[in-house]
Amino acid sequence: MDSIAVQEMLADSLAADGVIATWNEVVRPVLTAVAARWQLSGAGVEVEHLLNECVLAAFVRATPLVSAGRNHRPVLLACMPEERHNLPLYPLAAELAQRGVVVRQLGAALPMDALAAAVRRTAPSAVVLWAQLPRYADPGVISALPRTRQQVRLFVGGPGWRRGVVAGPAERVEDLAAAVDAVEAAVT
Repeated sequence: MDSIAVQEMLADSLAADGVIATWNEVVRPVLTAVAARWQLSGAGVEVEHLLNECVLAAFVRATPLVSAGRNHRPVLLACMPEERHNLPLYPLAAELAQRGVVVRQLGAALPMDALAAAVRRTAPSAVVLWAQLPRYADPGVISALPRTRQQVRLFVGGPGWRRGVVAGPAERVEDLAAAVDAVEAAVT
């Protein structure tokens, strides 16, 4: 419950090892351990919430503002409608921004009509849709996205998609590094 110590550790790790290593080697193992403790004992929800807030703040601080990026059209990052677990989108945004890719972070539980409006308004080069839980990995959302004149690459990520069907033309990305590489390749 020491948010200062947690944020200092995260800042040190980000400075020394970068976004992807910090996410994979520091954040994910700790979140997994805290979640396992909660499942076994029912205790520790406050720790998970504090940790989430610290992680979110650290990755927001690690995300540079990119006004003139390598991509002329932005990349949209959003959770599936009703999906509230948006934390993994923050290291994705940070790493892409550090590589000069312009992103628009749309966050958690974005309603379908708002997602469609964002796609129409921005004509993005890529869209990444996150589903933490399988019940939110709805392939109908992919097929319901509006078509734009320019090609939009669609990616889905998160454990929610692991067992589900991924409707074309979307591509599944398995982890943070794969998502960064796929999105970066799609916009350059």
